[in-house]
Amino acid sequence: MSKAKGGRSLNRKKDRSLWWVIGVAVGVTAALIVASNVTARRLGEIVLPSIILTDQERGADRHVLGSADAPVELVEFSDFRCPHCRESHEILGSQIEELVAEGTARYVRKHMLVIDPSDTSLNAAEAVECAADQGYYWAFLDMLFANQAAHGQKWTRDAMKTYARELGLDTKAFNECMDQQKYRDKVLADSAEGYSTPGITGTPSFLVNGELLRIRSYQDVISAVLAAAGQSAGQGQ
Repeated sequence: MSKAKGGRSLNRKKDRSLWWVIGVAVGVTAALIVASNVTARRLGEIVLPSIILTDQERGADRHVLGSADAPVELVEFSDFRCPHCRESHEILGSQIEELVAEGTARYVRKHMLVIDPSDTSLNAAEAVECAADQGYYWAFLDMLFANQAAHGQKWTRDAMKTYARELGLDTKAFNECMDQQKYRDKVLADSAEGYSTPGITGTPSFLVNGELLRIRSYQDVISAVLAAAGQSAGQGQ
């Protein structure tokens, strides 16, 4: 009798422990959902790219568009919080992609944290690198610039996780990447390179074949690439 009672008592204790674990798990999940919904409400409407392509579909390798064999390398140092960087992306984006597609240029994008280097600029830069792990660097970049004016000052790390969910990424992998600060060193190294490059004082800054451009308009970037391509062609003849 005493053994049977003891067995039932032990089972009841196990049952209570199991339900406690389940209760905690449910509570944590609910809290995360609530926090995510609160973040989404604070952000308001999130604008998604009209066309969502993977990096592979764009012929990209993370932050690089184009072949290493292209005669011209265009490097841009940029900050997702920088309004001029957004303007540059809107004005030059399709033109740069055309130059890449025709084999004229290889475009390399690097981070330079200027507007809010210890918070929102850093969060966005780390987030786009985490998105690149899933093949969505450029789609995430498009989304960041599309929402910069409305959300830029609210770009917490939780906000970046909300963006990833809206874009349809694997949120578990993305969130782990953000929480582990997987790409912080890379982002900071990019930024340090920008600040240490002679002549660079802000963003966006462009280098064509290693030479810093002094531009009066964004179209000067395209002109410089075409001029450099012509020079390369002339040297090859």
